[in-house]
Amino acid sequence: MKTRTNTILALAALAITTSAASAAISSVGGATTFLAVNPADCTIGQLSGFTAFAWDEQQGVPTGVFGVDMVNNPGTSAGAISGNIGGLIDSHFLHFDPIPGVIGASGTVTFNSPIIGVDFLAASMDNTDPVFGALGSPNTLYPTSFPFRDITTSPSSFSINSNVLSYNFSISPIAGVMQVRVYTRHVPTPGAAAVAGLAGLAAIRRKRRAVI
Repeated sequence: MKTRTNTILALAALAITTSAASAAISSVGGATTFLAVNPADCTIGQLSGFTAFAWDEQQGVPTGVFGVDMVNNPGTSAGAISGNIGGLIDSHFLHFDPIPGVIGASGTVTFNSPIIGVDFLAASMDNTDPVFGALGSPNTLYPTSFPFRDITTSPSSFSINSNVLSYNFSISPIAGVMQVRVYTRHVPTPGAAAVAGLAGLAAIRRKRRAVI
């Protein structure tokens, strides 16, 4: 019996190791660069390029009900319907700050679960930067309080359909940066699910031994 318990613990440790490599952004397309490690700084002029950049922020954040700029899926930013979301949430970020001469970018970001909400107004992202902003090594510095970080200041748009966000960003002289925060329902990685299952199995075995 002890050997079986040790085997369960060993498998759980392996599951934890394998789950660490999972990511909530599953793929990107077009003029999009996926950052496996969140950037140190995405304030104006600090993360510029030919493409938009996408990265995962905090994952599995337990939240109460809060308002976001868009909940209709499928839908477009031009016809966005605001609403409330909550629960265990994964957060992701899309950022476009072009180098001189680049006037736009278009592409797609695909997630591992359907999109449940999007924030694309400056005030909304300001409010959620402290809650969902990427932490780790490094912690990301956001342009909180910068009024021109949303897509309402230039002829830009995006649409969502299930787990895919498609965007077309075009920077106007007043804008300087385009940013969008995307929320998906947290889906445990296969490793995490295995840990939960093994933990439950171990608990059942302990209970059976106690009864015997």
